[in-house]
Amino acid sequence: MSIFLNILFLSGGLAFLLAGASLLVSGGSNIAYRLGISVTIVGLTIISYGTSLPELVVSTASSISGSSELALGNVLGSNIANIGLILGTTALLSALTVKTEILRRDFTVLMIATAVFIFIILDGKVTRIEGIILMVSGFSYTVFLIHSAGKSRKNIDSEDSEKSRSLWLNILFIVSGISFLVIGGKLCVDNAVKLAGVMGISQKVIAITIVSIGTSLPELAASMVAAWHKKGEMALGNVVGSNIFNILFVLGTAAVISPFSIPSGSFSLIDITVLVFLTLMLGPVMYTGRRISKGEGAFLLISYTGYLAYLVIR
Repeated sequence: MSIFLNILFLSGGLAFLLAGASLLVSGGSNIAYRLGISVTIVGLTIISYGTSLPELVVSTASSISGSSELALGNVLGSNIANIGLILGTTALLSALTVKTEILRRDFTVLMIATAVFIFIILDGKVTRIEGIILMVSGFSYTVFLIHSAGKSRKNIDSEDSEKSRSLWLNILFIVSGISFLVIGGKLCVDNAVKLAGVMGISQKVIAITIVSIGTSLPELAASMVAAWHKKGEMALGNVVGSNIFNILFVLGTAAVISPFSIPSGSFSLIDITVLVFLTLMLGPVMYTGRRISKGEGAFLLISYTGYLAYLVIR
């Protein structure tokens, strides 16, 4: 198969991922509004988990096919892109309000999850036991958020609730979205691996750039739409929730289904440092004024652009 066809199928896969996530988020969000769940919880759960399903599908399929660099690089690259590219771009569109519970509760969970992620990959393998621990932690966090949802139902926008679609139509959106995600994930994995081989580019670079940005497009779309509608807490919740989901559920599921080893030299200290730096910077950025300003958004975006330039030059 020619490089052109590989690129064409890879692009088609990304399009399926974007369409699938859009359907899933639309259906899931509408059901959440019908139940009276706050926009913050919606961002942390329905939106973030829904838009992170492309990463779940891609990393799981990569692990099964033996492409561990692609599986791990997708998680690493997506988390970097979520903070640098998505949050930076969204804040440039509209300054984002930071709710206290996101800063104290969810950012703390993200910090712990990131530390665990680094600890797990240091020994060069991700075992099934480690995957189970990650997934159990993810389920526990989700149950806690659902429990918290009951305390914030008063924040629901009644106008959005009145415009909600029928339950069955929303379920159809969700089922269709999942189907598109599975197809898109398969196309992305197969053709990204082939492109890496044909062009002599490492799977790690493909994963951190093309695949991770592609699978993060749903998060970008959802966050920008939320910010445009002046629901900055949903956009921020989407990014924080997605990064937590990527580590606990995406990496956890991939390891449970097919434990994998990480080839020596696959990921440099720079890659890990960038992830840690952006994650740590998210704290003071959110804390100052309890908002993420356009200037801070520009800083995050420039940091991410510099990292991509480094990857290309290297």
